[in-house]
Amino acid sequence: MKKLLIFLFGFSATLHAQEAVTPTFETITNADEAQLFLDSNPSRSNTFIVFNEENHKTELARNLFSSGQTTVDGHLERTRYKVVDRFTTTHYRANYIFIDGNKIDAEAAESLIKTISKKYKDGVPFSKLAQQYSMDRNANRNGDTGWFAPGKMHPELERVIINVPISKRDLFSFELKDKSWYYLVLNSYQPKEIKEIKVLKIVEKK
Repeated sequence: MKKLLIFLFGFSATLHAQEAVTPTFETITNADEAQLFLDSNPSRSNTFIVFNEENHKTELARNLFSSGQTTVDGHLERTRYKVVDRFTTTHYRANYIFIDGNKIDAEAAESLIKTISKKYKDGVPFSKLAQQYSMDRNANRNGDTGWFAPGKMHPELERVIINVPISKRDLFSFELKDKSWYYLVLNSYQPKEIKEIKVLKIVEKK
């Protein structure tokens, strides 16, 4: 009986300690506290979101960058957002044309790259060339990657874009031989430091 009482007392004390250190949404001030909150309030709707100033131009993003938190009221739910961290990240941007060597032979792929390169040098906008020749979905975006942080692109394409020498800031090509993929890259953007925010999002039933 004595051991049972000691166990119950210890268990109760542990629960009270957890309640004491688990922050409420209102008291959260940083990402660590936000993670504690998520751990204590598990739900697929409760999560972190990262916004950056270049790629996110919505009213929600603007409000969060300026005020730090906001609430969106729905018919059945209330969604609350709170900034828990602010930082800057180096982003990169380029335009590319992808040629799939699995769909055409190597000789045809290399010939096509020469044709595209000549058209570009003759004044045809790269955006039009990407729409016409690129063999992936990014053709619909004129071959534009948009601003991206490391870890967001195909590793080999990303490595080339990030590490390309200043002397090759114009059009250049490279091949991933193991995949038979060919790229023409227009790496005309300088790296850019972009402000980002990490946001805690929670959904509450009304």
